[in-house]
Parts: sequence; structure tokens; C-alpha cells
Amino acid sequence: MIHAKLGDLSAAEEHLRLALDRRRTRAIVLADLGHVQLKRGNTETALATWKEFLDCVDGVQSVRIDDGLTDIAALLPSLPDSPAAIELGERLTART
Repeated sequence: MIHAKLGDLSAAEEHLRLALDRRRTRAIVLADLGHVQLKRGNTETALATWKEFLDCVDGVQSVRIDDGLTDIAALLPSLPDSPAAIELGERLTART
């Protein structure tokens, strides 16, 4: 995420993709990767990444995962309506 904060979103995306190994780590990285993709203007890609994030978090307890869920839920209302956004919103609502 340091690359993202420095504005090098391409490098951030590459490094986050490389970190996709363990389930908890994978979930946290997917949440971050979705944010980077969204900042790059790739809304549908970010939504797909966050869908994968939700697939990973079932049964995993983590404050960072909870933070990821909260962050995504806060961003969703500002995104254009699409089937992917609606599905993601429904899945997030079902988790609470």
C-alpha cells in the first residue's frame, strides 16, 4: 500500500497481486487491491475483486477483515449501480 500512497498504482497493484497466498492474507490483500483498482478507475474490476474478497472471508475472524468490510460498505453507495455493485451490497448486508 506504500506504492499506492506514493501514487504508483501500477506497482501497488502488482505487489498486492504477488501477496495473494494465505487465506487471511489473501482476503486482506484483495480488499486493498480493490481499493487500488477503484482509484485507477477500474470500478468493475474492483467490484469483482471485492466479490473474491467476500468469498475468502467466510469463517475468518480478523479486525483487518472487519475493517475491509466496513470500508467497502462505505464506498458502495458512491459507485454507479450495476449488477455487480448490487450483488456486493446484498452480500455485505447479509453478513451483518
